[in-house]
Amino acid sequence: MISRQLHNSIRTDAEFPLLPSAQTIHFILTFLKINFYKFANEFIVSNLSINYEDDISRELVTFLQERAKKTNLLFRFEPQKGVDFNISVAPYQLGSLPIFVIEAKRLDINKRDYAYGNTGGIERFKRELSGYGKHLLQSAMIGYIQESTIAYWFKRINSWIDNKINEKSDLVWDNSDKLKQDEKYADFISKHKRITQPPITLYHFWLILYKE
Repeated sequence: MISRQLHNSIRTDAEFPLLPSAQTIHFILTFLKINFYKFANEFIVSNLSINYEDDISRELVTFLQERAKKTNLLFRFEPQKGVDFNISVAPYQLGSLPIFVIEAKRLDINKRDYAYGNTGGIERFKRELSGYGKHLLQSAMIGYIQESTIAYWFKRINSWIDNKINEKSDLVWDNSDKLKQDEKYADFISKHKRITQPPITLYHFWLILYKE
């Protein structure tokens, strides 16, 4: 049903403008909601001993691409490699720009890079870095959880953002940067001011990758 509806939606907007339609974003987020948690279950069942962020992301890209092909979705998932790599979602059209970007972080008690820093996930979107959806208004982040709980990380990450709000910075940080519960697609949702572009909304999917 999802793939058929998405196919019909895409055919009515074959050019894929820089800002994808609300319906296209809906189907991407619905696809991710279903398949992120299928991936997490398979990761646990397979007993994969992978603890490096990029290695987990490589497994995830392969999984999403296979699922997209099986359900006849008309977009592809590809890694964008750089200092770190994220996942771009783009239509099957030559030279097409991403219509959605996914940044993944392994949550680590010794790091704050889910939120900020030189490799900070949220900060990369706020700074409009190359490959981080400068032309987009919505994208996503994944948190790979291999220790502690979602409740723990929710409180900890928002405390990091509180620290940034109270610090002097060349970026504007405020309460909209903090994660809030999302009732529709993801675990959490947030909205972030950027340097030159309108704010970007991020959907946060947190995947538990260990047996609790």
